[in-house]
Amino acid sequence: MTLVRGRFTSLRHPASPDEGRVALPHRPYRSLVHIAAAATPARNGLAALFAALLTALVLAGSADGGGSAWNAYLAPASACPSAASPGAPAAAQIRAVTCLVNWARAQDGRSRLAQSARLTRAAAIKGRGVANCMQFSHTPCGGEFTESVRRAGYRYSSVAENLYAGPWGQVSARDVVSAWLKSSGHRANILRPGYQHVGAAPVRAKGLLGNGVSVVWTATFASPR
Repeated sequence: MTLVRGRFTSLRHPASPDEGRVALPHRPYRSLVHIAAAATPARNGLAALFAALLTALVLAGSADGGGSAWNAYLAPASACPSAASPGAPAAAQIRAVTCLVNWARAQDGRSRLAQSARLTRAAAIKGRGVANCMQFSHTPCGGEFTESVRRAGYRYSSVAENLYAGPWGQVSARDVVSAWLKSSGHRANILRPGYQHVGAAPVRAKGLLGNGVSVVWTATFASPR
């Protein structure tokens, strides 16, 4: 089972206020994915929040990758070093996530995203917030969605974020990106043409998905002001 939940603003559709949180089930390990996007700093407070199981509807048209099957955007295992290795060092997995994201964008004719040290730090800050607050949320402990990006010192004009949680040491970078690509909203964040930079980070979390140890992956996409 995959839990998808997100916040969006869109120039094509009106946004709505936050609608609440989803409590995590207490059951054996299952992977979760979570997505959020904010079009501009001024629109953060208007972001829409939804919760669904597998059938989540997200505002994504053909320009955001809606015209092809999700697996057309998933790189073969050999395309990105360490992409299929759950035990690879964190730095290698981060490079693999960036490689997989850019491979997917290339299939849609999108420009490559440059890996940003500040966005990588922002992703780690968000992951630690999720782990420390024990909330699988883009606003753990009630913080603002863009707080991690601001704390990392990245001055953004637009920003989006994908989250994933799964059992520690059992999911590879390719598993994470594959889960995001299967969801139209996560895929839209990966493929959206307006972003220039990406940062990703895995964070260890205990008890988030039950009694064991989890990994929380965050990918942050943004363009500078």
